[in-house]
Amino acid sequence: MSERAVSEVVSYVLVFALVVSAVGIVSVSGLSTLQETRNDEQMANAQKAFSVLSDNVADVHRRDAPSRATEISLGQARLATGSNVTMRVSVRNSTDTVLDRSWKIRPLVYTGDEGRNLVYEAGAVFRTSNGGGLRISDPPFVVTEDRVLISVVGLNRPDRQVYSGSTVLIRTKKEDTSVAYDGTAEDVTVELQNTAQPGLWRDYFESVGFDCQASGVECTVPDSGNIDQTYVVYHDIEVDIES
Repeated sequence: MSERAVSEVVSYVLVFALVVSAVGIVSVSGLSTLQETRNDEQMANAQKAFSVLSDNVADVHRRDAPSRATEISLGQARLATGSNVTMRVSVRNSTDTVLDRSWKIRPLVYTGDEGRNLVYEAGAVFRTSNGGGLRISDPPFVVTEDRVLISVVGLNRPDRQVYSGSTVLIRTKKEDTSVAYDGTAEDVTVELQNTAQPGLWRDYFESVGFDCQASGVECTVPDSGNIDQTYVVYHDIEVDIES
């Protein structure tokens, strides 16, 4: 009788341990899946917010809106103003270089989980990760056979800062727009220095007809005869971030 009782107790303990183990495995895997789903959803929402940010900045420099505000939810992520990127634009005619100007541009960088980032830089939006990246929206350039428009969108902030918390509000305000060049040209070269995504920039320039150097970002509209209209415009955009 005692052996049967012991057997029943042992069976009960084994069944109970099995149930507890199964619950633990399901809970851990379920929580991990839930966390991954939440992170993916947060990244998708941040990407939509950066697309809205790009449109809002375009309203300021392209449609003369006095200012725009964009709200971005951070959660466990962070938003930072990155190191300045230098954009240099050179314009050459048949006899001389008629423009050679450089501007400092402050990128905005959203850093999520697992090395996934969103970057707003010079009017373009990129999504990057440890395995590469892709372009979400193009910079405001126009390149055709006889017309080139280079709009340099310079977000302006005097220093680097990092923001975290539930949400941030990004306010952009137009400070000034200046025409650096308006005339004919034989070739136009755009160079970006210190950008963290040179390959993505080269991909963009080559997709619209530029010839690019093998390394870095130095791309030229090839000489196919005189370009009838060439415009280089700099937009000075003040950015203020509230957390």
